[in-house]
Amino acid sequence: MENNQTPAQDESLKTAAPDTNGDGKKTPTPEEYRKSLELRKLEIDVAKGEMDLDNLYSRADQAFADGAFVYNFFESVSEKSVSNCINTLAKWSRLAPKANITLILNTPGGLVKEGLALFDYLTILKLAGHYLTVVALGRAASMGSILLQAGDRRLIGPNAFVLLHEVSAGTSGKVSEMEDSIEFTSRLQEKLLKILASKSKLTVRQIKARWKKTDYWLDAEETVAAGLADRILGTDPTDADYVRFAYPQKKKDQSSETEDGQE
Repeated sequence: MENNQTPAQDESLKTAAPDTNGDGKKTPTPEEYRKSLELRKLEIDVAKGEMDLDNLYSRADQAFADGAFVYNFFESVSEKSVSNCINTLAKWSRLAPKANITLILNTPGGLVKEGLALFDYLTILKLAGHYLTVVALGRAASMGSILLQAGDRRLIGPNAFVLLHEVSAGTSGKVSEMEDSIEFTSRLQEKLLKILASKSKLTVRQIKARWKKTDYWLDAEETVAAGLADRILGTDPTDADYVRFAYPQKKKDQSSETEDGQE
Protein backbone atom coordinates (compact mmCIF):
# COMPACT_ATOMS: atom_id res chain seq x y z
CA MET A 1 0.00 0.00 0.00
CA GLU A 2 1.37 3.35 -0.96
CA ASN A 3 1.81 6.22 1.45
CA ASN A 4 0.16 9.27 -0.07
CA GLN A 5 1.28 11.64 2.72
CA THR A 6 4.13 14.00 2.11
CA PRO A 7 7.17 13.94 4.43
CA ALA A 8 6.03 17.21 5.97
CA GLN A 9 2.57 15.82 6.72
CA ASP A 10 4.11 12.65 8.16
CA GLU A 11 6.35 14.69 10.49
CA SER A 12 3.37 16.77 11.64
CA LEU A 13 1.49 13.63 12.57
CA LYS A 14 4.42 12.46 14.70
CA THR A 15 4.57 15.80 16.43
CA ALA A 16 0.87 15.87 17.07
CA ALA A 17 0.71 12.34 18.45
CA PRO A 18 -0.01 12.36 22.21
CA ASP A 19 3.14 11.52 24.25
CA THR A 20 1.39 9.38 26.87
CA ASN A 21 1.58 5.83 28.17
CA GLY A 22 -2.14 5.24 27.99
CA ASP A 23 -3.14 6.62 31.39
CA GLY A 24 -2.89 10.26 30.49
CA LYS A 25 0.55 10.67 31.99
CA LYS A 26 3.44 11.91 29.93
CA THR A 27 5.88 9.24 28.86
CA PRO A 28 9.37 10.21 30.06
CA THR A 29 12.05 10.72 27.50
CA PRO A 30 15.10 8.42 27.63
CA GLU A 31 17.10 11.21 29.28
CA GLU A 32 14.40 11.81 31.90
CA TYR A 33 14.15 8.07 32.54
CA ARG A 34 17.91 7.81 33.00
CA LYS A 35 17.94 10.69 35.49
CA SER A 36 15.02 9.12 37.35
CA LEU A 37 16.94 5.86 37.70
CA GLU A 38 20.04 7.70 38.91
CA LEU A 39 17.98 9.58 41.49
CA ARG A 40 16.38 6.36 42.71
CA LYS A 41 19.78 4.68 42.92
CA LEU A 42 21.09 7.64 44.91
CA GLU A 43 18.15 7.38 47.33
CA ILE A 44 18.84 3.65 47.78
CA ASP A 45 22.56 4.28 48.34
CA VAL A 46 21.81 6.95 50.94
CA ALA A 47 19.38 4.65 52.75
CA LYS A 48 21.89 1.81 52.61
CA GLY A 49 24.64 4.09 53.90
CA GLU A 50 22.46 5.12 56.83
CA MET A 51 21.72 1.46 57.56
CA ASP A 52 25.41 0.59 57.38
CA LEU A 53 26.26 3.46 59.73
CA ASP A 54 23.54 2.41 62.15
CA ASN A 55 24.83 -1.16 61.96
CA LEU A 56 28.38 0.01 62.61
CA TYR A 57 27.36 1.92 65.72
CA SER A 58 25.20 -0.99 66.86
CA ARG A 59 28.13 -3.37 66.50
CA ALA A 60 30.38 -0.94 68.35
CA ASP A 61 27.87 -0.67 71.20
CA GLN A 62 27.60 -4.45 71.37
CA ALA A 63 31.37 -4.84 71.32
CA PHE A 64 31.63 -2.30 74.13
CA ALA A 65 29.06 -4.25 76.15
CA ASP A 66 30.78 -7.56 75.47
CA GLY A 67 34.29 -6.29 76.10
CA ALA A 68 35.21 -7.56 72.63
CA PHE A 69 37.69 -4.91 71.52
CA VAL A 70 40.49 -7.41 70.93
CA TYR A 71 43.29 -6.76 68.42
CA ASN A 72 45.49 -9.67 67.32
CA PHE A 73 49.01 -8.49 66.53
CA PHE A 74 50.38 -11.68 64.98
CA GLU A 75 53.15 -10.28 62.80
CA SER A 76 56.46 -8.45 62.86
CA VAL A 77 56.68 -4.85 64.03
CA SER A 78 56.81 -2.84 60.81
CA GLU A 79 55.56 0.46 59.47
CA LYS A 80 52.54 -1.27 57.90
CA SER A 81 51.59 -3.44 60.88
CA VAL A 82 51.91 -0.53 63.31
CA SER A 83 49.91 1.76 61.03
CA ASN A 84 47.12 -0.81 60.71
CA CYS A 85 47.04 -1.36 64.46
CA ILE A 86 46.94 2.35 65.32
CA ASN A 87 44.23 3.06 62.73
CA THR A 88 42.03 0.28 64.11
CA LEU A 89 42.54 1.26 67.74
CA ALA A 90 41.82 4.90 66.86
CA LYS A 91 38.48 3.89 65.31
CA TRP A 92 37.58 1.87 68.40
CA SER A 93 38.50 4.79 70.62
CA ARG A 94 36.22 7.13 68.68
CA LEU A 95 33.32 4.65 68.63
CA ALA A 96 33.59 3.64 72.29
CA PRO A 97 35.55 6.16 74.37
CA LYS A 98 37.12 4.63 77.48
CA ALA A 99 36.23 1.06 76.44
CA ASN A 100 38.51 -1.75 77.58
CA ILE A 101 40.94 -2.84 74.85
CA THR A 102 42.96 -6.04 74.62
CA LEU A 103 46.07 -6.38 72.47
CA ILE A 104 47.21 -9.97 71.87
CA LEU A 105 50.84 -10.28 70.81
CA ASN A 106 52.59 -13.06 68.92
CA THR A 107 55.46 -11.26 67.29
CA PRO A 108 59.14 -11.83 66.48
CA GLY A 109 59.76 -8.12 67.00
CA GLY A 110 60.94 -5.75 64.32
CA LEU A 111 61.66 -2.07 63.84
CA VAL A 112 62.46 -0.10 66.98
CA LYS A 113 61.18 3.35 66.03
CA GLU A 114 57.89 1.96 64.70
CA GLY A 115 57.51 -0.12 67.86
CA LEU A 116 58.07 2.94 70.02
CA ALA A 117 55.42 4.78 68.00
CA LEU A 118 52.90 2.06 68.86
CA PHE A 119 54.04 2.00 72.49
CA ASP A 120 53.48 5.76 72.75
CA TYR A 121 50.05 5.47 71.10
CA LEU A 122 49.00 2.77 73.56
CA THR A 123 50.08 5.13 76.34
CA ILE A 124 47.89 7.84 74.82
CA LEU A 125 44.91 5.47 74.83
CA LYS A 126 45.45 4.76 78.52
CA LEU A 127 45.66 8.48 79.29
CA ALA A 128 42.37 8.91 77.40
CA GLY A 129 40.68 6.50 79.81
CA HIS A 130 40.98 3.13 78.06
CA TYR A 131 42.01 0.16 80.20
CA LEU A 132 44.57 -1.78 78.18
CA THR A 133 45.33 -5.46 78.60
CA VAL A 134 48.28 -6.89 76.66
CA VAL A 135 48.55 -10.66 76.28
CA ALA A 136 51.69 -12.46 75.05
CA LEU A 137 50.96 -15.73 73.23
CA GLY A 138 53.67 -17.73 71.51
CA ARG A 139 56.37 -15.11 71.74
CA ALA A 140 56.82 -11.46 72.54
CA ALA A 141 60.31 -11.12 71.16
CA SER A 142 62.52 -8.07 70.88
CA MET A 143 60.16 -5.07 70.38
CA GLY A 144 57.32 -7.39 71.37
CA SER A 145 58.72 -7.41 74.91
CA ILE A 146 58.49 -3.61 74.94
CA LEU A 147 54.89 -3.60 73.66
CA LEU A 148 53.97 -6.07 76.40
CA GLN A 149 54.98 -3.43 78.94
CA ALA A 150 52.41 -0.98 77.56
CA GLY A 151 49.51 -2.76 79.23
CA ASP A 152 47.73 -1.72 82.39
CA ARG A 153 47.63 -5.47 82.84
CA ARG A 154 50.19 -7.80 81.26
CA LEU A 155 49.35 -11.47 80.79
CA ILE A 156 51.41 -14.25 79.24
CA GLY A 157 50.40 -17.66 77.94
CA PRO A 158 51.81 -20.64 79.86
CA ASN A 159 53.81 -21.74 76.81
CA ALA A 160 54.86 -18.29 75.62
CA PHE A 161 58.35 -16.80 75.68
CA VAL A 162 59.73 -13.28 75.97
CA LEU A 163 63.00 -12.28 74.31
CA LEU A 164 65.24 -9.43 75.39
CA HIS A 165 68.32 -8.53 73.36
CA GLU A 166 70.49 -5.63 72.31
CA VAL A 167 69.37 -3.38 69.48
CA SER A 168 70.89 -4.21 66.11
CA ALA A 169 72.58 -1.26 64.43
CA GLY A 170 72.69 -2.70 60.91
CA THR A 171 75.34 -0.18 59.89
CA SER A 172 77.27 0.03 56.64
CA GLY A 173 79.22 2.65 54.75
CA LYS A 174 81.97 5.00 55.87
CA VAL A 175 83.40 4.82 59.38
CA SER A 176 82.11 8.27 60.34
CA GLU A 177 78.64 7.34 59.10
CA MET A 178 78.68 4.09 61.04
CA GLU A 179 79.78 5.93 64.18
CA ASP A 180 76.78 8.25 63.89
CA SER A 181 74.47 5.27 63.37
CA ILE A 182 75.91 3.42 66.35
CA GLU A 183 75.53 6.50 68.54
CA PHE A 184 71.87 6.85 67.60
CA THR A 185 71.30 3.12 68.09
CA SER A 186 72.76 3.41 71.58
CA ARG A 187 70.28 6.19 72.35
CA LEU A 188 67.42 3.99 71.17
CA GLN A 189 68.67 1.14 73.31
CA GLU A 190 68.78 3.36 76.39
CA LYS A 191 65.11 4.19 75.87
CA LEU A 192 64.22 0.50 75.69
CA LEU A 193 66.25 -0.24 78.81
CA LYS A 194 64.45 2.48 80.74
CA ILE A 195 61.05 1.11 79.70
CA LEU A 196 61.95 -2.44 80.71
CA ALA A 197 63.51 -1.37 84.02
CA SER A 198 60.61 0.91 84.93
CA LYS A 199 58.06 -1.85 84.35
CA SER A 200 59.94 -4.80 85.86
CA LYS A 201 61.96 -5.93 88.85
CA LEU A 202 65.19 -5.72 86.84
CA THR A 203 67.59 -2.81 86.85
CA VAL A 204 69.19 -1.36 83.74
CA ARG A 205 72.52 -2.87 84.80
CA GLN A 206 70.97 -6.32 85.26
CA ILE A 207 69.30 -6.24 81.86
CA LYS A 208 72.52 -5.14 80.16
CA ALA A 209 74.45 -7.94 81.85
CA ARG A 210 71.93 -10.60 80.81
CA TRP A 211 71.49 -9.64 77.18
CA LYS A 212 75.09 -8.65 76.39
CA LYS A 213 76.15 -10.40 73.16
CA THR A 214 73.37 -12.95 73.49
CA ASP A 215 69.61 -13.49 73.34
CA TYR A 216 67.94 -13.48 76.74
CA TRP A 217 64.91 -15.79 76.55
CA LEU A 218 62.44 -16.04 79.43
CA ASP A 219 59.62 -18.57 79.71
CA ALA A 220 56.28 -17.64 81.24
CA GLU A 221 57.32 -18.32 84.84
CA GLU A 222 60.59 -16.42 84.43
CA THR A 223 58.79 -13.52 82.78
CA VAL A 224 56.42 -13.14 85.73
CA ALA A 225 59.26 -13.60 88.22
CA ALA A 226 61.20 -10.80 86.51
CA GLY A 227 58.17 -8.53 86.68
CA LEU A 228 57.82 -8.32 82.91
CA ALA A 229 54.29 -9.76 83.12
CA ASP A 230 51.70 -9.70 85.89
CA ARG A 231 50.58 -13.30 85.68
CA ILE A 232 50.26 -16.39 83.52
CA LEU A 233 47.06 -16.83 81.57
CA GLY A 234 45.49 -20.12 82.71
CA THR A 235 44.74 -22.97 80.35
CA ASP A 236 41.78 -24.08 82.47
CA PRO A 237 38.61 -23.23 80.48
CA THR A 238 37.07 -21.94 83.72
CA ASP A 239 39.76 -19.25 83.92
CA ALA A 240 37.85 -15.96 83.63
CA ASP A 241 40.45 -14.32 81.42
CA TYR A 242 40.71 -17.35 79.14
CA VAL A 243 36.95 -17.41 78.63
CA ARG A 244 36.76 -13.68 78.01
CA PHE A 245 39.54 -13.63 75.41
CA ALA A 246 38.62 -16.85 73.61
CA TYR A 247 34.84 -16.64 73.76
CA PRO A 248 33.61 -13.04 74.22
CA GLN A 249 29.92 -13.18 75.17
CA LYS A 250 27.15 -10.85 76.17
CA LYS A 251 26.98 -9.85 79.78
CA LYS A 252 24.51 -11.86 81.80
CA ASP A 253 21.43 -10.27 83.31
CA GLN A 254 21.60 -9.34 86.95
CA SER A 255 18.81 -11.86 87.55
CA SER A 256 21.21 -14.69 86.69
CA GLU A 257 23.40 -13.90 89.68
CA THR A 258 23.12 -15.98 92.83
CA GLU A 259 22.05 -14.60 96.17
CA ASP A 260 25.61 -14.07 97.39
CA GLY A 261 26.36 -11.91 94.32
CA GLN A 262 28.46 -14.48 92.49
CA GLU A 263 27.48 -15.82 89.07
